Amino acid sequence: MKYLSSFKHLILFFAFLISTNIRTEAQNLSANSKVSLITVEPGNELNDAFGHTLLWIYDPVNQIDKAYNFGVYDFETENFYWKFVKGQLPYKMSHAPLMAYQEYYQQQHRNMTEQVLDISASQKQIVYNHLENTYNDPSKRVYMYKFFYDNCATRVRDAMMLACTDSVHLQNIPEMNDSTYRQWMNKCLIRKHHYWSALGMNIALGAPADERILQFKACYLPENLQKSMRAAKRMTHHVLRFLVRSENPLYSTTPIDEEPLFIFTPRFWLLLIFLFTGYKTYFHWKRRQKGYSFDKILFSVAGLIGWLLLFLWFGTDHGVTDYNRNLLWAFPLHLPLVWFMQERNGSYWYGYYYILVGLLLAMGLFYAVQYSWDITLLVLILIIRAFYHAGFEREHRMTQTKFRKIIKGRRLEVIHSEHNLE
Repeated sequence: MKYLSSFKHLILFFAFLISTNIRTEAQNLSANSKVSLITVEPGNELNDAFGHTLLWIYDPVNQIDKAYNFGVYDFETENFYWKFVKGQLPYKMSHAPLMAYQEYYQQQHRNMTEQVLDISASQKQIVYNHLENTYNDPSKRVYMYKFFYDNCATRVRDAMMLACTDSVHLQNIPEMNDSTYRQWMNKCLIRKHHYWSALGMNIALGAPADERILQFKACYLPENLQKSMRAAKRMTHHVLRFLVRSENPLYSTTPIDEEPLFIFTPRFWLLLIFLFTGYKTYFHWKRRQKGYSFDKILFSVAGLIGWLLLFLWFGTDHGVTDYNRNLLWAFPLHLPLVWFMQERNGSYWYGYYYILVGLLLAMGLFYAVQYSWDITLLVLILIIRAFYHAGFEREHRMTQTKFRKIIKGRRLEVIHSEHNLE
């Protein structure tokens, strides 16, 4: 009986292994199956401004209808917002029938386009196996999202490249080459009128965002991936064929596109501050005033931005906020140094400080003008005040030096007169 019991346990153990293997091993696709790239056009919310990509496996014979989605995150995640700020928010892969996504995006007035891939049965199976293995492995299903490098579009792109190995040839699309990550990002944000978000993101992003990229890396955006797949070809039996067999809209809807009034854009307010700064500077110059009260507001804001940029560089894992050139104008030491400056009885270091700040601002302007006119306005506001103070302090020192020489000369005259009287 003892041996019989052990034998039963052994049978149950192998049955468990077999059942586990059945659950994790992908089902064989039939000849009627298809693999489609689904592209969702950008929405009006900031997190929808870049569009979305799904990879759909459909097999009516085996009743498989799975649209794989790599852009899912859970609001119930512990310390959700802090992890989001730190760049440590886990994203995960999920799947659902395509109809569920259609209903959701149609309510948001976002069009969906299907591109049916013209690939072999074995390649379809490779794609499906890869997606299923990723989904069934918790260590692979959950990943750390990276805006430029690892997102819903790049994961789908890599899955297709894995299936087709080196048989896929991305055809050259001139307008998709020799741009930067930042330039592509700005196109999406400005097109959907996210002007304030564009300002904030352009300030926060560092040198990695300015890497000049070719078409493959530009596919981090769903729209670029769609265009690339539309033009791509694959080699089969020594013949080049288009990778996409057919392209069809899944439904028709009219996107909601409302451009905000100019008064609600950052450019309006920055222009207003720029003009006000010019007026205040002229006002201070006419009255021979330093006007540090006004500067304490401007340079405190710039310094606060600088400290935030340092945190994004050294305190987060975003990977695209490092080596931020905006630190040239958002110099962190503006805060607190500007609060030590006094209107009267100023110290000698004021002038040297503003000369240094002026040079940093000039270099910062060189970079800012390349990717954001709004940041350019912000830098020009600070330049006006920095150069005003550098000139003011220089003139003040020259006046004091001349005054000391006059006083010294008069003292010598008095001493000389007294000597003659004696």
